[in-house]
Amino acid sequence: MYYGKGDIKLPGGMMMHAYGIVLTTFENEQQARPVIDEILRCRLAACVQEIRIKSHYSWKGELCHEDEVLVLLKTRKELYPQLEKKLLEIHPYETPEILFVDAKKGSAAYLAWIDEQTRK
Repeated sequence: MYYGKGDIKLPGGMMMHAYGIVLTTFENEQQARPVIDEILRCRLAACVQEIRIKSHYSWKGELCHEDEVLVLLKTRKELYPQLEKKLLEIHPYETPEILFVDAKKGSAAYLAWIDEQTRK
């Protein structure tokens, strides 16, 4: 198992992982594209994927059932504060979904590639 060179072993054997995936959503691919391009230009994520989804939620007292695009941004944990700040600046939603999920494991080659792609 490869944890990544930036991982830190905490007391009790718990790991603080150096990599993760940030999730956010958009109305459609056209709305997502300029945000994705800016994140990649700034090297805040190595890879971005789009998945069409159906979202169900309550917003301002109304039930909503919307087609959306889920965007997955592969990044380093240390970049999350900058990535979150950039998303909040340029995301078209009033309250965008921005969630960081730890990547507990990954292939050494892929994690090295994330490092390479997110270096300035």
